[in-house]
Parts: sequence; C-alpha cells; structure tokens
Amino acid sequence: MSLFSPVLGLKGMVQWTVSSKHLAASLGNDGVPVLATPMLLDLMEIAADNAIRPIMPEDWISVGISANLRHLKMTPEGFVVWAEAVVVGIDRQKITFQIKAYDNLDLVGEAEHSRFCLPRQQLHDQIQNKRTRLSNHTGE
Repeated sequence: MSLFSPVLGLKGMVQWTVSSKHLAASLGNDGVPVLATPMLLDLMEIAADNAIRPIMPEDWISVGISANLRHLKMTPEGFVVWAEAVVVGIDRQKITFQIKAYDNLDLVGEAEHSRFCLPRQQLHDQIQNKRTRLSNHTGE
C-alpha cells in the first residue's frame, strides 16, 4: 500500500474565466446569467484536490464527501474567478479544507469541504461492487 502523509497548511488554487457553461442559466435557472452555485462548488473542489494532489501517491485519488458552502456575491460572465483551499484538518484519509473564492472585485464564496483519499483501484472495486448489487437486485 502506498504511503499517504498529508499535512496541515497545504494550499491549492484554481482559476477560471466565467463562461456560458458556468452560468446558472446554463444549468436550468433561466434568466440568471451569473456563476452557478454548483459551479462555484466545483471550482472549490478542484482547488482542494490541487492542495493534496502533489503529496498523494500516484495511484491515489480524492473524492468529495461533504461541503458547507456560502455563495456570497454573484459573478457575471467574463469575470475571472479563483478559489484558494487550505488543509485545516486530517483524520486518517479524510482531509478537511477551508476554501475562499474571489472574483475580480469581491470575496464571492466560502466553504468548509472534506475529501476522502484512497487508492484508485479501491474506488473502482467499490463501483463494480455496487453495479453487481444493482444487477442482483434487479434480477430478483
């Protein structure tokens, strides 16, 4: 098994230019041409993953398991938006982050987010197990 040794204070960042695919209007909220909350969460999750990716074994991945997000300000199309994540908690393979997101003018969001880190094969085995359970369930 690969060694995984996260540390407090690790930081990750990601930046986008808000485009039509990021807008609430593109996700079914007609007439709302600003950064959608689910897209803000996606940005924050990527920043968190970026914080720990360099120290994870090559054959490991991280998956989001919880998020408490506050979307504070709207961000129009064409603005730059970025998120900065910091590791603030470690419980074996569960890593907790504090994340802030900004646009050209404002703090637009804050979140506490947790990710679970595991070997990629373990995730694939769990997926296959769930598919098998569904197949057995529907075949009864």
